[in-house]
Amino acid sequence: MSAPFITDNLLLRCRREQRVQQERNRQSFDPAAINDRKELSLLVEQALADGEDYSSIVARHRDIELTEAELIDLIGPEQALRDRLERFGQLH
Repeated sequence: MSAPFITDNLLLRCRREQRVQQERNRQSFDPAAINDRKELSLLVEQALADGEDYSSIVARHRDIELTEAELIDLIGPEQALRDRLERFGQLH
């Protein structure tokens, strides 16, 4: 198994942003928080492009208690990311 690539700090920021977003659904978005989730999404997309899946990503990040359900909540279903990668020819 490869080394973890999602930092505890990034995951904490994304979790915090998600809680805040749920609390204020009708207010404007915070660009900094959106950038954190975009960063998380790009890291996960790269891992998928390198042949991983959500379960292997979660296994690499047990120490920060990342779950597949949380990945889905934060950045969307694995298949949606795979479809996007496939459309742009980035999936191996």
